[in-house]
Amino acid sequence: MHWLERPVTRTREDHLAVMPNLGAYTLVLDPTIVAPRRACMFSRVLVDGGSNINILYRDTMTKLGLEAKDLEPTRTIFHGIVPGFSCSPIGRVRHDVLFSGSSHFRRELIWFEVVDLSSAYHALLGRPALAKFMAVPHYAYLKLKLPGPKGLITVTGDYHK
Repeated sequence: MHWLERPVTRTREDHLAVMPNLGAYTLVLDPTIVAPRRACMFSRVLVDGGSNINILYRDTMTKLGLEAKDLEPTRTIFHGIVPGFSCSPIGRVRHDVLFSGSSHFRRELIWFEVVDLSSAYHALLGRPALAKFMAVPHYAYLKLKLPGPKGLITVTGDYHK
């Protein structure tokens, strides 16, 4: 893990050429999530550095070929997804998450709480995932930077998502 000591830097090149309404967009990325039966690149994974939890939605679980029997029990209860109510996941699961291309990528095992809720997103990556990847999000530039085996990996979000 010698590459963990590489600095994460920002340059003028990080700034998007055109971005109306700077800072008004969410950081939405397209990582690959690897399950035992299938791997899928999801186009709408929300990065929320203010969240203390990683969430996988039930329809995403189904797309990954997972069933309720594949989930581990969880005691987690969280607030803020449904205003005014607490939410209890239906279970939890740990899967590999990959960022970047085939020749230069990072892959980490991430725990997800699986919720039986609908969402415009496939998953939510919170602080636990960011810490595991040692990733630095930049919400104004809509980029996520993380150290990789061949140098810095920059993942760019899309403000149209």
